[in-house]
Amino acid sequence: MRKKILIILCIFFFTGCDVEYNLTISDNNLFDENITMSFLKSNTNYDDVLIYKENKTPISGESDEKEYYNSSVVNNGNYYDLIYTYKHDINSIRNSYFINNCYRDFSMIDNNNEIVFTSGNNFSCFNGDDGLQANSIKVNINTKLKVLKNNADEVNGDTYTWYINHSNYLTKSIDFTLEKNQSSTSDFTLEKNQSSTSDFTSNVNDVNESSLFFAIVAGIIIIIFGFVYFFVKRKRKKNNAF
Repeated sequence: MRKKILIILCIFFFTGCDVEYNLTISDNNLFDENITMSFLKSNTNYDDVLIYKENKTPISGESDEKEYYNSSVVNNGNYYDLIYTYKHDINSIRNSYFINNCYRDFSMIDNNNEIVFTSGNNFSCFNGDDGLQANSIKVNINTKLKVLKNNADEVNGDTYTWYINHSNYLTKSIDFTLEKNQSSTSDFTLEKNQSSTSDFTSNVNDVNESSLFFAIVAGIIIIIFGFVYFFVKRKRKKNNAF
Protein backbone atom coordinates (compact mmCIF):
# COMPACT_ATOMS: atom_id res chain seq x y z
CA MET A 1 0.00 0.00 0.00
CA ARG A 2 2.89 2.38 0.72
CA LYS A 3 4.08 1.92 -2.86
CA LYS A 4 0.61 2.74 -4.18
CA ILE A 5 0.60 6.04 -2.33
CA LEU A 6 4.10 6.84 -3.58
CA ILE A 7 2.95 6.08 -7.12
CA ILE A 8 0.08 8.51 -6.66
CA LEU A 9 2.48 11.12 -5.40
CA CYS A 10 4.85 10.52 -8.32
CA ILE A 11 2.00 11.08 -10.78
CA PHE A 12 1.07 14.12 -8.79
CA PHE A 13 4.61 15.47 -8.99
CA PHE A 14 4.68 14.84 -12.72
CA THR A 15 1.61 16.99 -13.28
CA GLY A 16 3.06 19.72 -11.03
CA CYS A 17 -0.14 20.13 -9.00
CA ASP A 18 -0.70 21.06 -5.38
CA VAL A 19 -1.70 18.88 -2.45
CA GLU A 20 -3.96 20.06 0.37
CA TYR A 21 -4.07 18.30 3.70
CA ASN A 22 -6.80 19.21 6.21
CA LEU A 23 -7.07 18.03 9.79
CA THR A 24 -10.10 19.18 11.77
CA ILE A 25 -9.93 18.63 15.52
CA SER A 26 -13.33 18.78 17.21
CA ASP A 27 -14.07 19.54 20.85
CA ASN A 28 -14.90 15.90 21.56
CA ASN A 29 -11.37 14.79 20.60
CA LEU A 30 -12.23 13.50 17.13
CA PHE A 31 -9.84 14.11 14.24
CA ASP A 32 -11.25 14.45 10.71
CA GLU A 33 -8.55 13.85 8.13
CA ASN A 34 -9.09 15.06 4.56
CA ILE A 35 -6.44 14.78 1.83
CA THR A 36 -7.11 16.22 -1.62
CA MET A 37 -4.92 15.41 -4.63
CA SER A 38 -5.89 17.37 -7.75
CA PHE A 39 -4.96 15.84 -11.10
CA LEU A 40 -4.88 18.10 -14.16
CA LYS A 41 -7.39 16.80 -16.68
CA SER A 42 -5.03 17.68 -19.52
CA ASN A 43 -2.44 15.23 -18.15
CA THR A 44 -4.66 12.60 -16.55
CA ASN A 45 -7.33 10.17 -17.66
CA TYR A 46 -10.39 9.92 -15.40
CA ASP A 47 -10.28 6.11 -15.45
CA ASP A 48 -6.70 6.20 -14.19
CA VAL A 49 -7.78 8.27 -11.19
CA LEU A 50 -10.60 5.80 -10.48
CA ILE A 51 -8.04 3.02 -10.21
CA TYR A 52 -6.47 4.74 -7.22
CA LYS A 53 -9.88 5.33 -5.70
CA GLU A 54 -10.72 1.64 -5.94
CA ASN A 55 -7.43 0.58 -4.38
CA LYS A 56 -8.18 0.77 -0.66
CA THR A 57 -5.71 2.73 1.43
CA PRO A 58 -5.31 1.72 5.09
CA ILE A 59 -5.57 4.41 7.75
CA SER A 60 -2.20 3.37 9.19
CA GLY A 61 0.98 1.61 8.12
CA GLU A 62 0.36 -1.31 10.44
CA SER A 63 0.53 -4.66 8.62
CA ASP A 64 -2.68 -5.89 10.28
CA GLU A 65 -4.65 -2.69 9.69
CA LYS A 66 -8.26 -3.44 8.69
CA GLU A 67 -9.67 0.10 8.53
CA TYR A 68 -9.45 2.09 5.29
CA TYR A 69 -9.82 5.68 4.16
CA ASN A 70 -13.02 6.68 2.44
CA SER A 71 -12.12 7.75 -1.08
CA SER A 72 -13.89 9.64 -3.85
CA VAL A 73 -13.18 11.38 -7.15
CA VAL A 74 -14.70 14.82 -7.75
CA ASN A 75 -14.87 16.59 -11.10
CA ASN A 76 -13.56 20.04 -10.20
CA GLY A 77 -13.09 22.38 -13.15
CA ASN A 78 -9.74 21.63 -14.77
CA TYR A 79 -8.94 18.97 -12.17
CA TYR A 80 -9.98 15.54 -11.00
CA ASP A 81 -9.83 15.69 -7.21
CA LEU A 82 -8.95 12.42 -5.53
CA ILE A 83 -10.08 12.79 -1.93
CA TYR A 84 -9.30 10.62 1.09
CA THR A 85 -11.20 11.08 4.35
CA TYR A 86 -11.36 9.37 7.71
CA LYS A 87 -12.65 10.27 11.18
CA HIS A 88 -9.97 9.26 13.69
CA ASP A 89 -10.13 9.04 17.44
CA ILE A 90 -7.27 10.25 19.59
CA ASN A 91 -5.54 6.87 19.37
CA SER A 92 -5.71 6.20 15.63
CA ILE A 93 -4.65 9.69 14.50
CA ARG A 94 -1.15 9.17 15.88
CA ASN A 95 -0.73 6.30 13.40
CA SER A 96 -2.24 8.15 10.42
CA TYR A 97 -0.87 6.67 7.21
CA PHE A 98 -0.48 9.98 5.41
CA ILE A 99 1.10 11.82 8.34
CA ASN A 100 3.62 9.10 9.15
CA ASN A 101 4.41 8.43 5.50
CA CYS A 102 5.36 12.07 4.88
CA TYR A 103 6.81 12.95 8.27
CA ARG A 104 8.79 9.93 9.45
CA ASP A 105 9.66 11.53 12.82
CA PHE A 106 6.09 12.55 13.64
CA SER A 107 5.08 12.25 17.28
CA MET A 108 1.96 13.03 19.24
CA ILE A 109 1.95 13.39 23.01
CA ASP A 110 -1.36 13.18 24.82
CA ASN A 111 -1.24 14.10 28.50
CA ASN A 112 -3.84 15.18 31.01
CA ASN A 113 -3.98 18.82 29.94
CA GLU A 114 -2.77 19.13 26.35
CA ILE A 115 -2.07 17.43 23.04
CA VAL A 116 1.30 18.11 21.40
CA PHE A 117 1.94 17.47 17.69
CA THR A 118 5.54 17.51 16.48
CA SER A 119 6.32 16.60 12.89
CA GLY A 120 10.09 16.78 12.91
CA ASN A 121 11.94 18.11 9.85
CA ASN A 122 11.99 16.85 6.25
CA PHE A 123 8.68 16.45 4.48
CA SER A 124 9.64 13.22 2.70
CA CYS A 125 6.66 13.16 0.30
CA PHE A 126 7.70 16.29 -1.56
CA ASN A 127 10.06 14.51 -3.97
CA GLY A 128 8.97 11.65 -6.19
CA ASP A 129 11.17 8.63 -6.87
CA ASP A 130 12.06 10.11 -10.25
CA GLY A 131 13.26 13.40 -8.72
CA LEU A 132 10.23 15.44 -9.83
CA GLN A 133 8.61 17.79 -7.33
CA ALA A 134 5.20 19.12 -6.42
CA ASN A 135 4.56 22.83 -6.70
CA SER A 136 3.51 23.09 -3.07
CA ILE A 137 1.85 21.36 -0.17
CA LYS A 138 -0.72 23.16 1.97
CA VAL A 139 -1.40 21.84 5.48
CA ASN A 140 -4.41 23.13 7.44
CA ILE A 141 -5.30 22.34 11.03
CA ASN A 142 -8.77 23.52 12.00
CA THR A 143 -9.94 23.61 15.61
CA LYS A 144 -12.04 25.64 18.02
CA LEU A 145 -10.03 24.32 20.95
CA LYS A 146 -7.59 26.65 22.68
CA VAL A 147 -4.21 26.58 20.88
CA LEU A 148 -1.34 27.00 23.33
CA LYS A 149 1.55 26.99 20.86
CA ASN A 150 2.05 26.83 17.10
CA ASN A 151 4.54 27.72 14.38
CA ALA A 152 1.99 28.15 11.57
CA ASP A 153 2.82 30.37 8.61
CA GLU A 154 -0.68 31.80 8.69
CA VAL A 155 -3.59 31.90 11.12
CA ASN A 156 -7.06 32.73 9.91
CA GLY A 157 -9.66 32.39 12.65
CA ASP A 158 -9.67 28.76 13.74
CA THR A 159 -7.47 27.62 10.83
CA TYR A 160 -3.69 27.24 11.15
CA THR A 161 -1.83 26.89 7.85
CA TRP A 162 1.65 25.74 6.85
CA TYR A 163 3.07 26.04 3.31
CA ILE A 164 5.60 23.49 2.14
CA ASN A 165 7.52 24.11 -1.10
CA HIS A 166 10.77 23.24 -2.87
CA SER A 167 12.76 25.75 -0.80
CA ASN A 168 11.73 24.60 2.69
CA TYR A 169 10.55 20.97 2.57
CA LEU A 170 13.84 19.67 4.03
CA THR A 171 13.53 21.80 7.17
CA LYS A 172 9.83 22.57 7.41
CA SER A 173 8.37 21.42 10.71
CA ILE A 174 4.86 21.55 12.10
CA ASP A 175 4.58 22.17 15.85
CA PHE A 176 1.15 22.46 17.36
CA THR A 177 0.00 22.30 20.97
CA LEU A 178 -3.61 22.63 22.07
CA GLU A 179 -5.43 22.45 25.33
CA LYS A 180 -7.07 19.08 25.72
CA ASN A 181 -10.83 19.10 25.89
CA GLN A 182 -11.93 18.05 29.35
CA SER A 183 -15.63 17.81 28.52
CA SER A 184 -15.43 14.08 27.86
CA THR A 185 -13.89 13.53 31.29
CA SER A 186 -16.31 16.00 32.88
CA ASP A 187 -19.26 14.38 31.16
CA PHE A 188 -18.08 10.99 32.31
CA THR A 189 -17.65 12.26 35.89
CA LEU A 190 -21.03 13.97 35.77
CA GLU A 191 -22.63 10.86 34.35
CA LYS A 192 -20.92 8.75 36.99
CA ASN A 193 -22.08 11.11 39.75
CA GLN A 194 -25.58 11.19 38.33
CA SER A 195 -25.53 7.43 38.13
CA SER A 196 -24.33 7.18 41.74
CA THR A 197 -27.00 9.65 42.86
CA SER A 198 -29.61 7.74 40.91
CA ASP A 199 -28.47 4.46 42.44
CA PHE A 200 -28.52 6.02 45.90
CA THR A 201 -32.01 7.44 45.34
CA SER A 202 -33.14 4.10 44.01
CA ASN A 203 -31.72 2.34 47.04
CA VAL A 204 -33.39 4.85 49.36
CA ASN A 205 -36.68 4.31 47.55
CA ASP A 206 -36.22 0.56 47.83
CA VAL A 207 -35.54 0.91 51.56
CA ASN A 208 -38.58 3.16 51.97
CA GLU A 209 -40.78 0.75 50.07
CA SER A 210 -39.47 -2.18 52.12
CA SER A 211 -40.03 -0.26 55.37
CA LEU A 212 -43.56 0.64 54.32
CA PHE A 213 -44.28 -2.97 53.42
CA PHE A 214 -43.05 -4.26 56.79
CA ALA A 215 -44.95 -1.52 58.60
CA ILE A 216 -48.16 -2.52 56.84
CA VAL A 217 -47.57 -6.21 57.62
CA ALA A 218 -46.75 -5.37 61.25
CA GLY A 219 -49.88 -3.24 61.49
CA ILE A 220 -52.05 -6.03 60.13
CA ILE A 221 -50.52 -8.51 62.59
CA ILE A 222 -51.11 -6.11 65.49
CA ILE A 223 -54.75 -5.61 64.44
CA ILE A 224 -55.30 -9.37 64.16
CA PHE A 225 -53.78 -9.98 67.58
CA GLY A 226 -55.90 -7.13 68.93
CA PHE A 227 -59.11 -8.73 67.66
CA VAL A 228 -58.05 -12.15 68.96
CA TYR A 229 -57.23 -10.69 72.37
CA PHE A 230 -60.57 -8.84 72.44
CA PHE A 231 -62.64 -11.94 71.63
CA VAL A 232 -60.69 -14.17 74.05
CA LYS A 233 -61.12 -11.66 76.85
CA ARG A 234 -64.82 -11.25 76.08
CA LYS A 235 -65.36 -14.97 76.07
CA ARG A 236 -63.68 -15.33 79.46
CA LYS A 237 -65.97 -12.67 80.93
CA LYS A 238 -69.04 -14.58 79.70
CA ASN A 239 -67.73 -17.82 81.19
CA ASN A 240 -67.10 -16.13 84.54
CA ALA A 241 -70.62 -14.73 84.52
CA PHE A 242 -72.04 -18.23 84.54
